[in-house]
Amino acid sequence: MTYCFFNKNNSIDLYAMRDQISLIKKLGSHGIACLGLATEVNKLNFKEKKKIIELVAEISDGSLPLVVTISGKNFKEYTKLVELAEFYNASWIVFQPILKKNTTDKDCFKFFNKIIKVVDNNTLVGIQNAKEYIGVGLESSEILKLYNKFTNFRAIKGEASAVLIEKEIKKYPKNLRVYNGRGGQEIIDNLLAGCSGIIPSLEGTDRFLKIYKLIQQKRIIDAKKIYKNLLPTIVFSMQSIDSLVCYGKRICAYRMGMKKIYDRKPGLTPTNFGIKLAKEFAEELGKF
Repeated sequence: MTYCFFNKNNSIDLYAMRDQISLIKKLGSHGIACLGLATEVNKLNFKEKKKIIELVAEISDGSLPLVVTISGKNFKEYTKLVELAEFYNASWIVFQPILKKNTTDKDCFKFFNKIIKVVDNNTLVGIQNAKEYIGVGLESSEILKLYNKFTNFRAIKGEASAVLIEKEIKKYPKNLRVYNGRGGQEIIDNLLAGCSGIIPSLEGTDRFLKIYKLIQQKRIIDAKKIYKNLLPTIVFSMQSIDSLVCYGKRICAYRMGMKKIYDRKPGLTPTNFGIKLAKEFAEELGKF
């Protein structure tokens, strides 16, 4: 999942975004995703979302699957973003629910039931079911209703513990792919629990790719050694989504060789101590 880098004047830093996308491609990632929680999608207007989709599509150039997470202010904006994602041949579209002050779990189900119809049947559809982070989500019975109704709804992006994910996966058909987030936290347990993969932000991707490969080779002990070295960084950055886009993004930026990182409000204001720690974690991981 791409971060969104900003300039001092609060505009999107297109040069840093290009470098980030190119790096994701160079590392051999299995896919590239944009406009998720780590991309600070809630702070972006439609034109900025459009620009990011265009950049990712242009630079990845069909060399790896493109996943577009879609979130908007209203149904019309969602529809326009779907059209844009399809125009750029997105492999998947992942929907976040419309979040308003009094949004309920029932509202989420009604919304997903309505918006999935907009997507071409040949494009895989997923939903972000992240009750732990955004406060609302679907029960497994509602997910199964969507699965049975829409032949292209075949993916879930979760943000839960491996124990909870494993319990949920048992309830779903095998071709309903479940991915987990949380910055790679519990990556090994998630994969052993039956997740198809994770959708992390960039700062630890080189390590995650090695872990994934080792798990495929059933070299669990070797995978755990890499994970143990990476875990302090994950714990530091994944205290919350605000923490991730403040400090996780800085770790990523420092590993990329960036020196100045600017934040778009609202969000967590970095402290000198926090920046010092982010630099130390980046130094431990080394340049990409």
